[in-house]
Amino acid sequence: MINLFKNKSIGFFVGLGGGVVGLITTIIYLAYTLTVGLFAPEVFVLLLLATLSTIPGIFLDWKFLPLIPVILFSLALGFHLCDRVTMFQEMINKIYGMNEKGAILGVVILLLVLNLVSVAASLVAAFTSRERKDSMATA
Repeated sequence: MINLFKNKSIGFFVGLGGGVVGLITTIIYLAYTLTVGLFAPEVFVLLLLATLSTIPGIFLDWKFLPLIPVILFSLALGFHLCDRVTMFQEMINKIYGMNEKGAILGVVILLLVLNLVSVAASLVAAFTSRERKDSMATA
């Protein structure tokens, strides 16, 4: 197992970190939305699929494989943002209680930021080499 991570580049580990952040985001999203009654299955499924799609990148070295988490995390971010537009509208216009019940702005922003971090980390992984090419890699 340790040889699996030997000679890997920083981009590989950033992408792996993006998957871990995606898992944390998925867990927080599930716990928060089920608690306040704002669960959107499409966001949850996309977050879960994006997180799971980072796993094959550990074992397989396919050129465009790291783009799959980028696409799925981006879609989850977009759907979650669209789902929260009403909440932002109510807070901007100070008209509370039209459609939202228990929405917590801080948690919503945390989820959006964590999802954005996963997108950025997956992008770095998609456009960097998986293997180190310096002389330290062979030592």
